[in-house]
Amino acid sequence: MGFKRKGSRVEVSRGGRLQRGALSAPCKVLDVSETGVRIESRLFVKSGDALQLVIELEQGRTLTCGLQVVHVRSPKFGTKITSISPEDRERLAHILDDHVQTSFTRR
Repeated sequence: MGFKRKGSRVEVSRGGRLQRGALSAPCKVLDVSETGVRIESRLFVKSGDALQLVIELEQGRTLTCGLQVVHVRSPKFGTKITSISPEDRERLAHILDDHVQTSFTRR
């Protein structure tokens, strides 16, 4: 079995909100990478569903992106990022960079 993942995942365990059409539900963002997000939520999803995600960051900031569900193992599921603004991509890069910095300084 080969690895499909391009980038490394960073555990974030942050609160968030999922939206699919008029439906909105709280979620927990378990981890993120440059291309995807793993989420835990009670919102019923299936592979192929398009979702909007808002992740709560520190100092009241948020990160918003469009997602597509790629696999489901309820209540957790994996998604790929389908749309993200340049500003939010920058925030995501900072989350990943900060994690790399702290994991290297811990050793």
